[in-house]
Amino acid sequence: MSAKSTVLIVVCFLQIYIVNGQITCERQMTVEWRVEPKPNIIKWTLRENICSDFYTECWNMDKSITGDISEEQNLHVPQICPLQLQLGDSLFISSEPSFQLLGMNLANVSKEEFINCPKTGVLEEQLIFVYQVRGLHQVNPKWLGVGTHYFAEQHHKGPQLCNKGFRLNVTVKQQLCQQAPHAPLCSGHGRCLSHVWENAYNCHCFPQYSGRFCQKFDMCSTKPCHNNASCTEISQLPGDSYQCTCPPQFSGKNCTEIVGQCQPRTYFNGNCSNVTPNTFLCERNKGFTGKKHLYFLCYNSKCELLFY
Repeated sequence: MSAKSTVLIVVCFLQIYIVNGQITCERQMTVEWRVEPKPNIIKWTLRENICSDFYTECWNMDKSITGDISEEQNLHVPQICPLQLQLGDSLFISSEPSFQLLGMNLANVSKEEFINCPKTGVLEEQLIFVYQVRGLHQVNPKWLGVGTHYFAEQHHKGPQLCNKGFRLNVTVKQQLCQQAPHAPLCSGHGRCLSHVWENAYNCHCFPQYSGRFCQKFDMCSTKPCHNNASCTEISQLPGDSYQCTCPPQFSGKNCTEIVGQCQPRTYFNGNCSNVTPNTFLCERNKGFTGKKHLYFLCYNSKCELLFY
């Protein structure tokens, strides 16, 4: 064995037995969909980016705010900081030179194998690369479909490194923010976002817009109903998308008309005057009968002929 090989193996073992994952991974809790995909490089090393506690270190989260995500509660899983990609992103693995002598490769494993590390050899079709990891290598896009993928170290000789942190959790997300392939994201009325625990990007609408793709304008947000009336969105109504429910003393499309009071639209040929809060007197031109005027007394909008 050459002196160079001996030095590399010594360095390798020092990294394995001295370094233990204790860093907190930095990540955004909510990210926005990018129009263009981007490359991502993961350093396959034990020196920089190994976390241990599933929540506080690897995801940089408070366990109390994870809701129903409790399956991994209190897991101590040394691993390279988990990675979240959007569909179409590329992934490169940059290996540590001192590990190349171990004949290392990556394998696509199950969640259970990821947590406990593979106990036996993996199948050839599970191997990420067709050759040993040396330098910088791109992960084939076939391993980066939508969903969560678990990669673990697979080697030919030397100590098992998976338990030391050589495993990577990769989640690939698609966006569900378009009504059609070439439509604008969220109809141009919202942002296409994903929280760290969500499986996809979804629309978060701007004020006054709603719907899965923010395609609906919320008329109620403009407060069209007056006098403390309630507003209800009704998409089935042709031409209208809202309906006002008026208090007893008001009526009309927007609850602006006082029940029992004459309204400008009530009589077009004549005069109207309020007598009491619930009574009004109408004088209408009869015209075609030879009689000059008709007089009606109205109570709560119900009218009776008085004289002519």
